[in-house]
Amino acid sequence: MSVDKPIVVGGRPLADQLAQHTHGITAATVETVRTQVAFYRSLPEEAVRGDVTAIIRRNLELFVASLRSLRPPSAVELTEVRESARRRAEELVPLAEVLKAYHLGVEHWWTSISDLARPEDTADVARAGTLLHAHLLAATTAVLAGYGSDRALPGEDDSARRALFLALTNGADPAAAAQRAGTDLPKLYWVMAIHVDPHPDEQSADVDVVVAERRKVRRLQRELDNLGRDEALSVLSSSGGGVLIPILAAEPGPDDWPDSTRYAQLSRNLQDMERSIGAAVAAAVTVAAPLDVPQAYVHVQEILDVARRYGHRSGPVRLRDVALEYQLTRPTSASPVLASLLSPLDSHPGVLETLESYLDAGCDRGAVAAQLHVHPNTVVYRLRKVAALTGLDVASAPDVVRLVAALAARRATLPAGPG
Repeated sequence: MSVDKPIVVGGRPLADQLAQHTHGITAATVETVRTQVAFYRSLPEEAVRGDVTAIIRRNLELFVASLRSLRPPSAVELTEVRESARRRAEELVPLAEVLKAYHLGVEHWWTSISDLARPEDTADVARAGTLLHAHLLAATTAVLAGYGSDRALPGEDDSARRALFLALTNGADPAAAAQRAGTDLPKLYWVMAIHVDPHPDEQSADVDVVVAERRKVRRLQRELDNLGRDEALSVLSSSGGGVLIPILAAEPGPDDWPDSTRYAQLSRNLQDMERSIGAAVAAAVTVAAPLDVPQAYVHVQEILDVARRYGHRSGPVRLRDVALEYQLTRPTSASPVLASLLSPLDSHPGVLETLESYLDAGCDRGAVAAQLHVHPNTVVYRLRKVAALTGLDVASAPDVVRLVAALAARRATLPAGPG
């Protein structure tokens, strides 16, 4: 029999049979890997349904293509395999576990081929086995490349961009760092401090927390790269970090950006980002020239801190959005005196919570009752309790001003919030 003829097993071309059952074979392979490789059992369900299933299916499609062409996959065809391995490396998935998954997958496919074979198919089964072995060798090479053997240049690029971010935010002369990063400094940057809430996978007992965090950071980095057209500079952790995005167009300017169409678009992009990441993202935003970035970066960190203290968990925020809260929370010699006005409420957490909700809701008692799931009369009773304990009556405008200032001073001494 000529080796140029199609590989026929069970009376039909093997490639056709595997192609017709791609979905079922992929699902069975995923289950095999998840059952027999310990680390894959700790992956988020979303990762198994998404990345793991996709790369197993892609490998099967490549093997089917090999059966048709009678040659192993090329390096170009294995690009997705290499990139998938690179992402697993970023998520700290042990290389041995990934290689074990590939071997188990090939073993499962070999069993499927054997089940189709008839006694007279020995020669064609052997040819299929040779191609399957060649596929495993090629895929293993791609995985090893993805885990680091061919990433020197991208690593250097990442390091140069990080160095540029640090130079800009620390006040060092950024010109040399920009040259090393192979980029020109723009006239202006969007300067952002961001906070990212935990992804549900990070709080699941069945999911490896480190893997879940790294997946979230990788998605965040990808979204920021898209937003900045691969020119964004950032230093990120699983809870957020700092971002600089060059403003390459003539608009907006340093003074009119809060009302610009580009800020409106940036706001929409930041909100869309949450859906891709799967977690709430709050971002304090301003604009600065390269030499003004250090001060601007400190400023947006302060704005983000104030916004989170006042319950802002999602979307963009400018100074104008929290100007009063920002001003009230700046530390002065009066801050501890103001904060102490609410000390009598420390032993009455329900009363304090009601007061906070009342002031945050613009003194709307009905909204407070709905938010706290209590009867409106309970809100009235607790607000009277505030007056009895502190001597400050919410029915008095001057006292409301003091209560707002006291609450701001108190919040300035507390953590920014959960997550």
